[in-house]
Amino acid sequence: MRYLAILLFTFLFSGLAVFGQENKEAETKPGELSLRIKNINFIKNNEYFNPISPSKFILISSIPGFIDKSEWIEGYTLPGFFFQPELVYSPSAKVTFRAGVHLLRYSGARKFYQIRPIISTTLNLSEKTSLTIGSLSGSDSHRMFDPHFDKERLYSAYAEDGFQLTSKNDHLFTDTWLSWENYISKVDTTREIFTFGESFKYSCSPIADFLHVEIPVQLQFKHFGGQISNYPDHVETFFNFATGLRINFDLAQTRSGQAGIEYLHFINNVFPARPTASISNGNAEWFRFHYTYKSVYIGVSYWSAHNFYSPNGNPLFASSIDIHSKYVLPERRLITNSIYLNLLPESYLELFLGLDTYYNICQKRMDYSTTLHLNFDKLIKLVTLKH
Repeated sequence: MRYLAILLFTFLFSGLAVFGQENKEAETKPGELSLRIKNINFIKNNEYFNPISPSKFILISSIPGFIDKSEWIEGYTLPGFFFQPELVYSPSAKVTFRAGVHLLRYSGARKFYQIRPIISTTLNLSEKTSLTIGSLSGSDSHRMFDPHFDKERLYSAYAEDGFQLTSKNDHLFTDTWLSWENYISKVDTTREIFTFGESFKYSCSPIADFLHVEIPVQLQFKHFGGQISNYPDHVETFFNFATGLRINFDLAQTRSGQAGIEYLHFINNVFPARPTASISNGNAEWFRFHYTYKSVYIGVSYWSAHNFYSPNGNPLFASSIDIHSKYVLPERRLITNSIYLNLLPESYLELFLGLDTYYNICQKRMDYSTTLHLNFDKLIKLVTLKH
């Protein structure tokens, strides 16, 4: 019950903090029936090597005679697309209804990896605050940090179902959501799984227009449970929290781009506590430098973690590959570099090219990932329905 109380308090707090602000999320005018087409065609190539040295890891069980390669973070490629057509109807300025389907397929596969309905109702509580129940607006809309919420989910886990309370204005962004990922019935042999998260950011220019300050706060609970399930393992709830400070500088009134420095602190915990040889709690620090010029982004960062783990995060930042891993590397230190090219030939079309490198200081090895995608998102008015 205490976990539910925490979730309810966070939901109410975020809602009250933004209530009464202007909302521009409505995409259709009252009485309009529209077709929204969302499509991303992608190729993401992950060249991960990341060997585990027997002298530098802790085993949950006894040391085996060999290192099981299945416990490595190995490279793989995600080539494919998702296609998400939706009918969007707003009977009034307060309500928007969506109905469609999400289709995800990887190139070379004989069938679709995901086929799931998209059905939701959005209530505009004010001009900038909205509540959605049903299918959510997409995993990338949460704006979570990569160690918390793997950015690859844009391709592999875009569609979510649950509820979402969002609001934004010139200074404030907040997104409170619950994504229900696995439903169970009585005597099922799988776990009930859901994620509850809050992504908050406040930005201002306290000194001069060329200096911008951002304060992010992010938390998420990932619950693996189900009292009516016959799943043999006990209930677990993973908690992740991050906050920090980012300072951006406009160079020559943005004519030379924008540079920024950022410090973020992460903490993680699990309830109930796990065996001492595995990860029960930990922390991490992330020092980042950003530079943006027109459509180019360059980022350099240093990541230092001790017993850090996030179930939804990028595994390269974690001290354990997954919750069932036999190997835990307590210390994790990375130097990362990112170069992104984001082209927008049209307002509804995006061409993205990205390169991410991860230099593992402890292992003295380099991992890297390259990404190419075309993102099409277009709302097409079909008809105006009379009341």
